[in-house]
Amino acid sequence: MHILFKTLFLFFACCCKVKSSPLQQTSDSARIVNGFQVDITEVPYQAALRRSSSNNGETIWNHVCGAVIISDKGVLTAAHCAPSRSTSLSSLGVRVGTSNRNSGGETYEISSIVAHEKYSPETLENDIALIKTVTSIVFSQSVSPIAVANQSLELPGGTEALVSGYGDTSYSGTSSQVLLAARVNIVAQDTCARAYLRLTSITSGMICAFASNPSRDACQGDSGGPLVAKNHLVGIVSFGEGCADALYPGVYTRVSEYNDWIADQLQ
Repeated sequence: MHILFKTLFLFFACCCKVKSSPLQQTSDSARIVNGFQVDITEVPYQAALRRSSSNNGETIWNHVCGAVIISDKGVLTAAHCAPSRSTSLSSLGVRVGTSNRNSGGETYEISSIVAHEKYSPETLENDIALIKTVTSIVFSQSVSPIAVANQSLELPGGTEALVSGYGDTSYSGTSSQVLLAARVNIVAQDTCARAYLRLTSITSGMICAFASNPSRDACQGDSGGPLVAKNHLVGIVSFGEGCADALYPGVYTRVSEYNDWIADQLQ
C-alpha cells in the first residue's frame, strides 16, 4: 500500500503520519503527471502556500502546497496543508500571479489559516482549509478568483476538468520550475469507491478524477490546488494511490459539500 498525500511536508513535522495509517504521506515535491505548461493568465485563480526560511541572512521562500483564490481575501487549500499551531503565520505567505514556481507574482501575508473542524488525518475526510490574507488581493489578468461550485452543478462521470500546480513531471522526478496543468475527467463516485475499497472510504465530501492515454493526474505537493470544471472550482487536490496509476483515480475534496462552511469562514 502506498497511498500518498499530494503535498510537501518538509516544513510541518506535526503532520507526519505513521506507516500503518491508511493514508501515508511523503516528502516528495509537487507534480502534475503528464501535463502541459500553462500560463498563469489561463488559470489566474492558481495560488501557492509558501514558507520562508533564512540562508546566510537571505530570505528564501519554499513551496509548500497549492491553493486557489476564491475572493479578495480568501484562498482555499487542503486541511492537511495547514501548519501546526506553533508555526508563526509571519513565516508563511500566499503567492499569486506567476507561472514560475520560485519567482514572479506577489506574495501576501496571512492573517489566519482555518482547517475544517472535522478534518480527519486518518481518513482525509473534510480535507479543506481557508486562508485569509492580511490585505486584499489585487486582481488582474493573472490574478482572479474562481466561483465555487454549489450542489446544483451536475458533474457526471466523464466531465472534463483541469487540474493545475507547480511540480514534477514524473514519480520521484525533479520539480518543474513552471506551472503545469492536465486535462482529466470526473470519475463516477461508485467507480472510485470500488477502486479504493480495500484502502479507504470515498465519501460524499470527495470527488475523483483521472485521464488516460497517457495517464494524467496530480501528485504530492499539488495538494490544496484547484480542480476546475464548467468554469467552477469543483475540487481541491487531496490524496491518491501513487500518481497517475490507472487503477486509482486522484481524490479531491468536493467543495460543493462545503459551501456553508466556506461562507462562514469568509465572514
